[in-house]
Amino acid sequence: MRKLRLILLFPFTLLLIAVAACTDDFEDYTTGANDILAFSKDTVAFDTILSTIVTPTGGFIVYNNNSKPLLISSINLSKGDASNFNIVIDGQTGNYFENIEVGAKDSIYVFVNARLDENGAVIPVLYEDQILFQTNGVQQKVVLEAYGQDVYIWKGRVIDESGTLPNDKPYLIYDSLEIKEGVTLTIQEGTTFYMHQNSGIKIYGTLNVKGSPGRRVVFRGDRMDNDYMVNIPYDRVPGQWGGFRFYETSFNNEFESVYIRNGSYGLIFETSTAEQSKLKIKNSIITNMKGVLISADNCRIEGDNCEFSNSQHHLLSLAGGKYRFSQCTMANYYPSTQQWGTSGNQTIYLTNEIVEMDAVTENIVYKPAPLEQADFTNCIIYGPNSKAGINLSKDTVHNPATVYNYNFLNCLVLYDETKPKAQFVDCIFNKDPKFLNIKLTDTDSKSIPYDFRLDSISPARNVANQEAARRIPDDMNGISRFMDDGPDIGAYEYIKNEKNEIQK
Repeated sequence: MRKLRLILLFPFTLLLIAVAACTDDFEDYTTGANDILAFSKDTVAFDTILSTIVTPTGGFIVYNNNSKPLLISSINLSKGDASNFNIVIDGQTGNYFENIEVGAKDSIYVFVNARLDENGAVIPVLYEDQILFQTNGVQQKVVLEAYGQDVYIWKGRVIDESGTLPNDKPYLIYDSLEIKEGVTLTIQEGTTFYMHQNSGIKIYGTLNVKGSPGRRVVFRGDRMDNDYMVNIPYDRVPGQWGGFRFYETSFNNEFESVYIRNGSYGLIFETSTAEQSKLKIKNSIITNMKGVLISADNCRIEGDNCEFSNSQHHLLSLAGGKYRFSQCTMANYYPSTQQWGTSGNQTIYLTNEIVEMDAVTENIVYKPAPLEQADFTNCIIYGPNSKAGINLSKDTVHNPATVYNYNFLNCLVLYDETKPKAQFVDCIFNKDPKFLNIKLTDTDSKSIPYDFRLDSISPARNVANQEAARRIPDDMNGISRFMDDGPDIGAYEYIKNEKNEIQK
């Protein structure tokens, strides 16, 4: 009988020992006042945030570097329910948490987001709070900072009366911004448009954008966080929104000192007529597009002092019409990546036919598109390899008699010299223009990784056609082209700058 009692008692004893061991381990927290937490950062700072819009999530790591577990008595926002910030721990969102265990030599993640109120101010307003950690009677903190910017929020806005937009705060565009036929919309200097995913601008009437070198008008995506896959800001990732589409009825558009970036496409011009101006663009940058940067069928477009750079497909795809570009830098160094897609890296595509599909028969139709004029003067047209050159695609099969005129004067070009060169006058062939920076290596959101200004050793320096340069005596940034030995080819005049500051 005694042996039976011992047999029954033995498993129960083991269970008690196991429970005691677990309990001892669970309650064996380090309690010394010096046994505190460590943090991966002492401040979580968000870039400027659009008011009323929930921010992307930021965060930090909380470390227990001790040899025993730590029990955090509480984690809370100092402003409590009045805070504009939220904490996320273990998938739970709130502003107060209790009894959070951090194992020995272990860590936890704390995520933070914010929703900032409208503040009624013209300039961004600073919002602050603190996350307070109470451990072993010691309080520690991590500071939270965010600047809130009030915006006009437009969803599917249609402009049906001519006028000028106020520029006191930015615009956040959902779906589309449409300008009706016969209506002229003017946008003042210093205005910024944050374009939501898939949103675009539709122009049936006329759009006049009047920026200045110091206060450009900006069109960009609305995401402020980083793309975690490539660890760069979304403001440098292509395909963040749609782009501009100019319809057949749209004429006399003017862009000055405009910065358009990171869309699915840049400017798309529907088939029109070359007898009336479609667009005059100067001192502007269009860059980093998922598709074609500029596409036009039978239009009249003029461009001076512009940078057209980095698109997955052509920078300029021009079919028929009249075109003139002077002192422009056309550089396609779009990076081919698994995420962004493979780039053909072509710069210019000129053709005198329009290829369409018949809506009824679904057959391919080749329509003549007389290329009456395509003049490029003092322009850089370049890319990283032979595919990035100029594609002259004359229709010799379907409509061989269609007009096909083009001229390149004093340009630095990437071009197959075995092909006809009669229309290339005083051009530099296949010499690296030596841009300051064409590598996507810098992950600082406050810098620009591509800098298409000229290095001191660039072959484009001092060799532009002077007569043509006098028509545009200052470069995109207002620097005189006649302050040294001669004007440079491209949109940027070389200037010695010890700090090498980017002037975009």
